[in-house]
Amino acid sequence: MMRSLPVRVIGKPAVAVLLVLSLAVAVMAVAAPRVIGIAAAVVKDVRIKGAGAANFSKASVRQRVALADQVHTGAASRLQLLLLDKSKFTVGANARLTIDRFVYDPSGSSSFSASVAKGAFRFMSGRSGRDNNSAIKSPAATIGIRGTVVDGVVGELAAAIARSERAIGRDVESDPETATLVVLRGPGPQTRGGVSVGAADVSAAGVTVNLDRPLQAAYVPRVGAPPIGPFTISMPGLARLGDLILEPQERLLPPPGSTANLPFPRDNLPQPGVFLPPPGAIYNGGGRNDGGFGPGIPGLGSFPELPVDRPTQRTRQTGQAQPSPSPTPTTAPTQTPNPPPTTTNVPPPTTAGSPSPNNPNSPNYPQQPVP
Repeated sequence: MMRSLPVRVIGKPAVAVLLVLSLAVAVMAVAAPRVIGIAAAVVKDVRIKGAGAANFSKASVRQRVALADQVHTGAASRLQLLLLDKSKFTVGANARLTIDRFVYDPSGSSSFSASVAKGAFRFMSGRSGRDNNSAIKSPAATIGIRGTVVDGVVGELAAAIARSERAIGRDVESDPETATLVVLRGPGPQTRGGVSVGAADVSAAGVTVNLDRPLQAAYVPRVGAPPIGPFTISMPGLARLGDLILEPQERLLPPPGSTANLPFPRDNLPQPGVFLPPPGAIYNGGGRNDGGFGPGIPGLGSFPELPVDRPTQRTRQTGQAQPSPSPTPTTAPTQTPNPPPTTTNVPPPTTAGSPSPNNPNSPNYPQQPVP
């Protein structure tokens, strides 16, 4: 006879426990933060607070960043976020920002939205073309970004830079808490060589200003005021903005006396110049100056190479190619304007056992061809 197996009946308390556990797992799955990228670079005091966290915690390199995360940076600090679509979002010292939205389809479009309450920032689009539509919001303006690079600053520093610009002047009433300055750094509409077209829109008080040329800028002095611009930012203003975002070895400035050139050599602009670090800065790149963002950014051209000390290289190569000195008679230098005669009477090299003729007119006197 087959022995019947015992059957265990789960009582109501056990069923209730299983239901509670199932609901808890489901709630945790729904409430799990949606990762949008990582902290690619952390300099000094950077703190991140998750959506469900009670306090800020110190950020670390390669830490995951999720939607609704809040970021605070301290003095002389910096954070660079690398998003899933390879966009890069950099914030400088004393910044306050919140990640609002991120949509990414690996085979299609992507979009990113963040709110910057204070501080300087740079956004570099990772996907080229019209499929990348991102936005940075400040208390006074909304900045729409379409496949390009945009620098900006919110707060007292924005007002300070704007006061020095001829297009703004000191008569504009600015709010040191909400003033917003935006500069287009990336490729413009006349880009060539496969670099995508990019632009930025600055909207405030129902007015929108379009930035479609590199170094074009717009300024919103306070909440409720329309944007001023577009205008071309000055080189001192651009340098001050770069100081707020980049480390010293990453700052790119044109040589003294040069025109307002750009870090995108493929833009159809006259005489694209070579960008060099400022005097005293340390350059530790691998042959290319990439502005701290690394090579191979999709949809963007590489930064121009630093000048090479070619005269030194030529001298070194020439010295390696020349043979060692020989005891043969010295030939005429190649740069002599008058060519030497085809033959000349010179004494032969002194060797052991060879007679030394005393009479130069003797037929035994050797004739040495001159090269």
